[in-house]
Amino acid sequence: MTFVFKCISLLKSVKLKIIGLSIRDESINYFKSLLINISLFGLKKGLKLPILIFHNTNIYKIGTIHIKCPIKKGIIKIGHHDFKSQGRTKFYNNGVINVYGPLRIEGCCIIENNGTINFMGYNFISDGTSVLIRNQLTIGEHSRIGFHSFVMDSDDHFTIDCNTHLISRNTKPITIGKYNWIGHTTFIKKGTKTPDYFIVSSPNALLLKDYSEMPPYTVVGGSPIKIIKSGIRRIYNCETEEKIFNYFNTHPDINNIEAELNNQTLDEYCKNNNSF
Repeated sequence: MTFVFKCISLLKSVKLKIIGLSIRDESINYFKSLLINISLFGLKKGLKLPILIFHNTNIYKIGTIHIKCPIKKGIIKIGHHDFKSQGRTKFYNNGVINVYGPLRIEGCCIIENNGTINFMGYNFISDGTSVLIRNQLTIGEHSRIGFHSFVMDSDDHFTIDCNTHLISRNTKPITIGKYNWIGHTTFIKKGTKTPDYFIVSSPNALLLKDYSEMPPYTVVGGSPIKIIKSGIRRIYNCETEEKIFNYFNTHPDINNIEAELNNQTLDEYCKNNNSF
C-alpha cells in the first residue's frame, strides 16, 4: 500500500512539472457518486450520475434531493476544487433540496440543511461559502454567490425580552431573486429578500431584511447595504463576455466601449447562453 501511495505522489509531481498545474483533489469520486445516485434515485436513474461528487468531499447525510428537470450526468456538482479552495467540502442534508436546473457547489463549501432549499437552476455556490438552513432558502435561476460568503436563515439560539418576557421565532426564510450576482464575503441573514437582477458589489456586505422593493439592476454594498448605483446588470452571456475581454485585452488604452447589439435585445446580449 505504501508503494501505491508513493507511485501516486510521483505521478502528481510529474504532472505538476509537465503541465504546470496541480489542484488537489479536483477529480470526480465516481465510486462515491455512484453510491449516492443509486441510493437517491434507484438503479436506472442513478446510473446516469446526475450528481457528481468530487474528491475531498465529506457527505455526512444525503437526505432528500429532488431533481425537477431532465436527468442527465452532472446536473449537480459538489466539491469541485480550484485555486480558491482551502479545505474539505462538507455536505449535510437533513431536509429537502429541490433542484430545477444545473447546480455547482464548489470546493470547501459547507452545506448544512435542516429545512428546504430550492435551487431554481444555473446556480453557482463559490468556494468556501457556508449555507446553513433551518427553515427555507430559495435561490432564483442564474443567481450566483461569491466565494467565502455566509448564508444563514436562523439566529440558531433564542433570546428573551427582559421587560415583556416575549420570545420570538429565530428563523425566517431567505429568498434570492433571479440573476443575482452576490459578491464574495457577503453575509446573508434570516429574512433577506432580494429583487431580480441584483448585484452585491463590495466585500463584507450585510443583507438582513426585505430589499425586494428595490428596482431591478440595482448595485449595492456596505454593512448594512446601501444603493451604490442603479441601471446596471451583469453580462452572463459567455460569448459576449469573451468578445469584450478580447477587445479590452488588445486595446489597453481604452476603458469604455459601447455595446454592439447587432439586432439583439439587451436581454439576448446579457443573458446566459446556458453554457454552465
